[in-house]
Amino acid sequence: MGSIDSSFYPSSNGNGQTHSYGSGPTNSYGSGPTNSYGTGPTDSYGSGQTNSYGSGPTDAYTPRQMNSYSSEQTGSYGSGQPSSYSTGPSNSYGTGPVSSYSSGPASSYGSGQKQASPSTALANPTLRLNDGNEIPMLAFGPGSVFSGQPDQVFNSALSAIRNGFYHLDVAEVDGNEQQLGSAIRQSGVPRSQLFITTKVWTVGTTVRAAFDASLERLGLDYVDLYLVNWPQIADKPDRLQQIWAEVEAIKESGRARSIGVSNFLPEHLDIILRSARVKPAINQIEYHTYLQHGNLVDFHRQHNIATAAYAPLTPITKARPGPIDGIFLSLAKKYGVTEADIALRWVIDQGIVAVTSTSSEERLQSLRRNLPSFKLTPGEVQEISYLGKQKHFRGFFNDIFDAGDRR
Repeated sequence: MGSIDSSFYPSSNGNGQTHSYGSGPTNSYGSGPTNSYGTGPTDSYGSGQTNSYGSGPTDAYTPRQMNSYSSEQTGSYGSGQPSSYSTGPSNSYGTGPVSSYSSGPASSYGSGQKQASPSTALANPTLRLNDGNEIPMLAFGPGSVFSGQPDQVFNSALSAIRNGFYHLDVAEVDGNEQQLGSAIRQSGVPRSQLFITTKVWTVGTTVRAAFDASLERLGLDYVDLYLVNWPQIADKPDRLQQIWAEVEAIKESGRARSIGVSNFLPEHLDIILRSARVKPAINQIEYHTYLQHGNLVDFHRQHNIATAAYAPLTPITKARPGPIDGIFLSLAKKYGVTEADIALRWVIDQGIVAVTSTSSEERLQSLRRNLPSFKLTPGEVQEISYLGKQKHFRGFFNDIFDAGDRR
C-alpha cells in the first residue's frame, strides 16, 4: 500500500524546481505574499557540509515485525500521544487472498502493457485516526513527479497496485485522478481492499461540486480520505471555516470516510478547530529530516490529529550534501537496506504516514522486501532528527515561506 520515492528520482516535478500550479486564487491571511504555488526554484543546499555519523554508538537493535494491513483495529490514538500502530507479530508479504483479475475494459493509458494478475497486498501497519478509521502507514502517491505525463501516472499506479501497494494518494491539482481510476479498474483489485486519498485545491462554486468532479474522474463512489489541499484555498478565516463545514457535510454523506487537511500550520488548524463539528483526522505536510516544522507535529498530537509526510526522501533526492548523509549510509549498511528505506522508516517509526512514489517496479519490490525487515531504534530516530535540524531545506511553497522559515 505505498511506494517509494526512491533515492533515484526527484520528489517535486523532476526538473529541480517545485511544481507550478497556476489555477485558482492564492491569497492568504497572515502568512505574507502568496504568489502561485511553487513557481520559484527550490532552496539551495545550504551549508554544503556533510557531517559524518560519529556521535556515539547506536542503541542495540531488537527486531520487531510490522503488522499486515487488516480491518482489525490497532491501538487507540489518544490525545497528546503519537498515533499507535500494531506491534504484534506480522504476516509475511503476500499471505492474504489473491484478488482475481478483472477482464473489464482496459484504460486507454498503457494499452500496450502486458496484462498480469494483481499481487496480494503488502504488509503495511495501520494508524487509527481520531474518527476510528484506520489509514495504512505507507502510501503510493504520484503527486507532481509525473506532471504532464498521464501514461506514466497510469503505468506507475498500475504497477504499484499489482505489487500490493493499496494505499493510493492523488490530488485534483496534480491532474492524476483519472489515471489512477483507470489503473484501479484495470488492476482487478476490489475497491474494498484499497485506501484512496484525494484533495481539493480550488473551490469554483462549492466543495461538493469539486468533490463530485473528483469522484467522477476517479470512477469511484467514495474515497477513504478527502483533504483540503492548502489553507490558501480561502482568502480569510471565515471562508476557511465555511469550506471546512462543506467538507464535514461530505463526510456525513458517507462519500468520504475520513476528512483532513494538507499544508496547514497551527494557526490555520486553530481557525478550523474553533468552529469544527468534526476535527481534521490528519494533516499531510512536506516532512523530512530537513523540514521538521518546529512544534507542528507536537501540535497535531496535542489535538489528536495524525500526521502524513509527503516528499520524505527529499534529503536524498534533492538536498545533498547534508548532515544526515553519513548516518543514512551507516544505518543502511547496518540493516542491509537502502538509504531511502532508512529515510522512510524514520518517518514511519515516529507514527507518521509516509507518502512517496516511484516508476521503478524493481524499487517497489525492494520496498516489499526491505521495509518490514527492520525497525530503527528510538536512539537512531532521535539521532537522525538531531542531525536533520542542522540544515533547512524546503522543496515546495518557496514562494510563500521565507528562506529561513522552518514552520
